[in-house]
Amino acid sequence: MKKYTLFAPVVGVLMTLSATSASAVVFNFIDLVDNKIGERGFLTLSGSDHPDLDHFGMKITGHSLGAADNDPQQFAYLDKKNSKGVAGLGVCKDIDGNNQCTPASDDNVTNHEYLEFMFDQDVRVDRIWFNNNHDNGINEDLGEGPGDDRVDIGINMNLTDYALLEGYAGDANFIGSFLVKKGDKLNVAYFNEQFYISAMEVSAVPVPAAVWLFGTAIAGLIGFQRRRKAA
Repeated sequence: MKKYTLFAPVVGVLMTLSATSASAVVFNFIDLVDNKIGERGFLTLSGSDHPDLDHFGMKITGHSLGAADNDPQQFAYLDKKNSKGVAGLGVCKDIDGNNQCTPASDDNVTNHEYLEFMFDQDVRVDRIWFNNNHDNGINEDLGEGPGDDRVDIGINMNLTDYALLEGYAGDANFIGSFLVKKGDKLNVAYFNEQFYISAMEVSAVPVPAAVWLFGTAIAGLIGFQRRRKAA
């Protein structure tokens, strides 16, 4: 008499999928511009531009909220470091024929500008790191204390201001986390300090535990039914 049971293998697969879905990816924009893509602007920055961006179907665009701008679609811009330090991901209003920002100083996120991130599945943005190399630095240019420089972050332009600390991928200073559902937009906008995004850590949202329990129950029933037929 043969016995068939699918319970253990299916549970193993489900556990593997669960562990995979919870893994995090760090999008390091400083490394992308300095070592992989180079400095340039994009109407949409995505995995088609470099494999490092080919996770969770991420798409990045640059925008403006300026009432007098009449140019809401701007460019997501990867800016290389200069004599003042590192740069990263910013926004540029206009680019030239070589995809370079013009004027060159307009390549970070400044007044009325914001970056928009979309994903093809539910994700959690665990951390966002910031920097600014266009003046003396975050919380230094006007002698403010920690927390005086701020940035707006929110889903679908429902923005909240957060204290802006300078940091790079792996440093202790970051802002997070934010749940971004498939089709929603994570917006990171100027509030009172121009900035670049240095890096962003993103994780897939694990399927709720109830779904796993349902899956294991179905697998158990399949095994039970097969055992009955074999008997």
